[in-house]
Amino acid sequence: MRKLFVLCLIVLFTSCKDKDDSSTPEPDYAPEFAGNYSTTTVVGNETTIQDWVITNTDKNTLAIDYTKSIRVSTSGTTLTAVQIRKLKDVKVTAADSFTINEVVDVEQTTPGTLTQKLEGTALKVTNGTGMPQLNITIKFTNAGGGAPVEEYLEFKQK
Repeated sequence: MRKLFVLCLIVLFTSCKDKDDSSTPEPDYAPEFAGNYSTTTVVGNETTIQDWVITNTDKNTLAIDYTKSIRVSTSGTTLTAVQIRKLKDVKVTAADSFTINEVVDVEQTTPGTLTQKLEGTALKVTNGTGMPQLNITIKFTNAGGGAPVEEYLEFKQK
């Protein structure tokens, strides 16, 4: 009987014990990134407009519809190409950053298929005009081979 009483006391004390404060749930920062962002770069005769439509899909997880419109002007002719990348598993790592590490099939207006791995960490900052923007050095690696290409981009919120 004494053993049963001691056992009941142990169960009672362990069930009434306060929860550890260090086990507070991680906050969800993903909604802070949702929105439309854009950047335009000009290198020589090539103009590239890149748009991100960022949506919150889960706790600290984002989806990015990434459209890249490329326009090349040469000898009075303008050639255009559009590439669309649908990123579905972008991880928010802090209140002001998220990481892209995903392989995607690129939809494009030019012939052929393209699969790329995109990698980079975006940092959310407030620019000189007081508007939020996402700064990222993003690396594109083609699955078919070739050297990876890195670009530093500043996406301003629309």
